[in-house]
Amino acid sequence: MPDRPLGGPAPGGAQDLRADIARSWQRSVMCGLEPEHAITAFTGGPGSAAVRRAAGPVLDELARHTAGTGVALLLGDRDGVIVDRWSDTGAAERALERRGVIPGMLYSEEQAGTNGLGTALELGRGVAIHGAEHFLESLKGFSCYGHPIRHPLTGRVEGVVDITGVQATANPLYLPLVVRAVEEIERRLVEGARVEDLRLMSAYQQARRRSRSDAAVVGLGDELALADPAALDLVDPRDHPMLRGLARGLVAGRPSTTDAVLVSGVPVRVAMTRVEGAGAGTVFRIEAVAGALRPGTVPAAGGPEAGRSGSGHAEAGPGSVAVVGEPGSGVTTAALRLIDGADGAGETVAADVPRLTLLDAVEVDTLEADTLEAGADGERVWGRRFADALRDAERDDGAVVLVEHADLLPDPLLRRVSRALAGGAGRACLVVTVRTGTGAGEALAALCERRVAVPPLRERQSEFPRIVAGVLAELVPDGGARVPPGVATVLASYPWPGNITELRAVLAAAVCRSGGTVTVDDLPEHVRRGATAARLTGMERAERAAIVAALAAKGGNKRQAAEELGISRTTLYARMRTLKV
Repeated sequence: MPDRPLGGPAPGGAQDLRADIARSWQRSVMCGLEPEHAITAFTGGPGSAAVRRAAGPVLDELARHTAGTGVALLLGDRDGVIVDRWSDTGAAERALERRGVIPGMLYSEEQAGTNGLGTALELGRGVAIHGAEHFLESLKGFSCYGHPIRHPLTGRVEGVVDITGVQATANPLYLPLVVRAVEEIERRLVEGARVEDLRLMSAYQQARRRSRSDAAVVGLGDELALADPAALDLVDPRDHPMLRGLARGLVAGRPSTTDAVLVSGVPVRVAMTRVEGAGAGTVFRIEAVAGALRPGTVPAAGGPEAGRSGSGHAEAGPGSVAVVGEPGSGVTTAALRLIDGADGAGETVAADVPRLTLLDAVEVDTLEADTLEAGADGERVWGRRFADALRDAERDDGAVVLVEHADLLPDPLLRRVSRALAGGAGRACLVVTVRTGTGAGEALAALCERRVAVPPLRERQSEFPRIVAGVLAELVPDGGARVPPGVATVLASYPWPGNITELRAVLAAAVCRSGGTVTVDDLPEHVRRGATAARLTGMERAERAAIVAALAAKGGNKRQAAEELGISRTTLYARMRTLKV
């Protein structure tokens, strides 16, 4: 329920705004928005299937009761993306569409300023927004009331309901209508909980009872996230994609343990079990690792802002570590930050930097023979350098040997590195970076005392603002380039098969084209299209492909394409907007 009544509209400028609205305007300004800003952050996301199932019948019924009143009902997901819209008057439809109030458009405060969807999510409770209280000029002709939907079992916000009218002041009846609808949706969420979610909840509760009081327990399903108090302190929601990535490929009922690094920089040991009959549902028990190689401060995937010359020092004892990830995902950066102990903000942890010898496997074929060793080949030169580095590291407690791309080494050198990892390195500290899923890489990782997993870029969407800022700082050190939030949203939606390496190349080209502020049009076509397709369901991807094929067959003639597909032109236009064709 809202904390207070709707309240009246603000009589004047920003100085007269209600406290909630004034703070929302401040947040909008801090996001870089201006009152004339156009809402363009279209995602095409389908939203939570559970919320759609629970809310659909309730809002259908409410739409019947409000028929002919000129109001529209909106259902948004937990991010503020409009999932569905109900409106029975053509005038209201046209007014909403002209302002981008359509399914798939992102209406978070970051993208659309003060509004019923985004501000209700930001506050975590119901809020009325009268016409003049909207931050954007384009929305001031509307008044609305938004209220978040919370899952009764988890307490997590799952979506938001908004009722909007073309009027200067929100009707006081909006509040009870929306509150009753939200209560009914929340009741249906519990009744409609999938069997998979119920099994995950049961396994999570059992894991909590079996675990020590200080152990962090997390349960993650397709649409459900559970966390105990210790997990809330240790694990950030931005860690969830990384945890889901670690669980990929697990067999139900067979526990697995691995090492990882949270976005906070804390190295952890993750014990995970896929729950029988719960789909992808997995229970994780997470403990901070005491006495890790560099205890304190390694981002989960070594953000691109991390330089090769780390600053800081922590205890580095002998041992072996494998840093594992996809090509281009930042495994070397993560390894260097692990060794150097630089924290996520780039601040110094301590004064001394350990002595590091870095050897790259890809250089084996390009090394020139030492002038004193006529006839020596690249393998012999690289092997000698590796042996010298291990010998020096064994004499120097602060020294570390890092082998990049170790799984690409020729067989003789691969065997030499394997022997060192298996214990032949003596007191030396040896770190290797390897690719995920390669036979040689997995074999090397299995020999190491610790394994640190670096998630691919596509699983780090929540970190994109930080990652993009780091790449821009590398490309334009003077700060002359900017990626607005809407463009960052498009970038975060693309699957990035080339990971950070591909992102850096795309941003470099976009900055050159834009000359400063990057727009969606500055991005390559495959990124713009791939971002949309990545958020579509399988059925929606098939529908989009059919529309594209029909348009191509008819030379772009939409009337003929609609006839070919057996739908009206109006339906075709609507689906093209939704599917970003």
